[in-house]
Amino acid sequence: MSASMFLAGLNGALGLYSSVKGIFDSAKESSRQKRLRRLAKAEEDGWYKRNYYGNYLDNSASRAAIKRVENSLRRQSEQSRAFSAIHGTTPENVLARNEQGLRTVENLYTNLASRADDHKMRVDAIHRQNRQALLANDMSASQNSEKRAAGLASNGLNLLQNALLGVEWGKEKHDEN
Repeated sequence: MSASMFLAGLNGALGLYSSVKGIFDSAKESSRQKRLRRLAKAEEDGWYKRNYYGNYLDNSASRAAIKRVENSLRRQSEQSRAFSAIHGTTPENVLARNEQGLRTVENLYTNLASRADDHKMRVDAIHRQNRQALLANDMSASQNSEKRAAGLASNGLNLLQNALLGVEWGKEKHDEN
């Protein structure tokens, strides 16, 4: 066997090994990336569900606002009763003050509901942006994978062609021992 045939065979074998190793490494990384993308999508969906479907009236800012209004109405009611006990007031005056307190509570809950709707719209917009980014990332990864596969196939064919061209078909010199 001549040195050129040996080198051509060695080149072909190394090319084949490199291609096969590249294919397995690429497949391993591809599955890892898919797992990470699934994890990112699940995390995004969890964030969305927590923030979109959460009870906005149960967060600390809303509870604090409700508590402030309740305390304020309680103080006003105590002052109103004390004023009525000292000065005497008509039942219509007491009803008017109670109605004013109810309007205050109504305004508070209307404002909190409006904020909840704004919050949901912001969460929904952020979620759509995040899902679009994940989709764009998936598309880019798919295109890169397609390019890598085409490149590996081309490299494998080039190595096979080079190995075949390196063999001197019909012109081999046989060593006679």
